[in-house]
Amino acid sequence: MECITGPHHGFYIASYASESGAPSEGFLGYAKVCRRRPESYWDANCLVKICGEGLHADPQRAIQEVQQRALEQLDDLVPATATAVA
Repeated sequence: MECITGPHHGFYIASYASESGAPSEGFLGYAKVCRRRPESYWDANCLVKICGEGLHADPQRAIQEVQQRALEQLDDLVPATATAVA
């Protein structure tokens, strides 16, 4: 499962969830923070790559978690004055 959102303060987040293959059979999320909207997660030319912290029962929850982590990373990429205006 794949999802692209944005713009968030001028950036796009391309997210992907995959089955872990572990005995617990959960889903793990991955995200890329990009300056331009990518066609897909796989084609994304990114500034930051992020991996989810835990396994989830379904791909939607894995993507929600990793997108939240990506949004938190934007605080490090966006100057404080830009976030105050947005």
